[in-house]
Amino acid sequence: MFVVCIKRTKWQRDLERYGDQDFLKRIYELQNNAFDKVFHSHERQLENLEKLRARLPEADYIFREDLIAFEPKPGQILVSLGGDNHFVYCARFAGNEPILAINSDPATSTGSLLYFDTESFLKKLNREASADCELNPQISRQEAWTMVEAELQYPDGRIIRTGPCISEISIRNAFPDAMSRYVLSVDGEPPEEQKSSGLLIATGAGSTGWFRNCLPPSIQRTSHATFGREESLFRIVAREPGYRAGRKYRYRYRSLETQQLKVISEMDGEFTVDAHEERRFPFPPATQAIIQISEQRLHVVRDLKNPSN
Repeated sequence: MFVVCIKRTKWQRDLERYGDQDFLKRIYELQNNAFDKVFHSHERQLENLEKLRARLPEADYIFREDLIAFEPKPGQILVSLGGDNHFVYCARFAGNEPILAINSDPATSTGSLLYFDTESFLKKLNREASADCELNPQISRQEAWTMVEAELQYPDGRIIRTGPCISEISIRNAFPDAMSRYVLSVDGEPPEEQKSSGLLIATGAGSTGWFRNCLPPSIQRTSHATFGREESLFRIVAREPGYRAGRKYRYRYRSLETQQLKVISEMDGEFTVDAHEERRFPFPPATQAIIQISEQRLHVVRDLKNPSN
């Protein structure tokens, strides 16, 4: 059965932060008169949530905070209701069970990783008009997305395993305006010291956004700029390397398959997985990161049907 993970809207989060509607409206006014955009998105997201609750009363509905105690079970489908970032957050709790992504507001969210909106999801279940149809959902198409994982080896002997990464890993100086310094090596190849604004490591799922924007312009314009979510590889790119030195870097842009990537820190840095605050790790000098493709895959529902129709 379905377990739907919902998130608070931007309006709800900001209202909790500022505590006063009038002051919050003033904030939005200063932000290019954003109130109408934010509040109308809030209303659409609540409308889609209520439609799901009405048409799919059999599902369990939980918040992001509840995922900490969530244990995926066979026959259960975790559903993320939100945008790309919410989906990536939810996906790490899916384990080996499938996850299905619904865009909560297609009007304002591109949702490049999301295969459903509320209407298309309910239509697959023949629940777009009412909840009368018997529910017997079956996955008719499923993808197995490649993930990467990392082990951080600290100079004092501590070892941290960061868990699977779904989209991208960012390695940079803890002070963003300072130069990022690190040494790269791949298996038995000679190491290479780099200076840049940071190193980005992406899976196929993460290759269409930030990663692509960081590629050299000559690569951005080609079909090789992005790659499939199920391809067994990951790619790295040095962000804004020095103009002269960067042209000589062997590892400025690189695809890796079975190889391990080793990154040794020469800075007071940070190692962040999937752009989530709680998955940000210190990366001080002499810390080593060993990065490779994970044996675990993310099982994403691409299509489903309801044979009881």
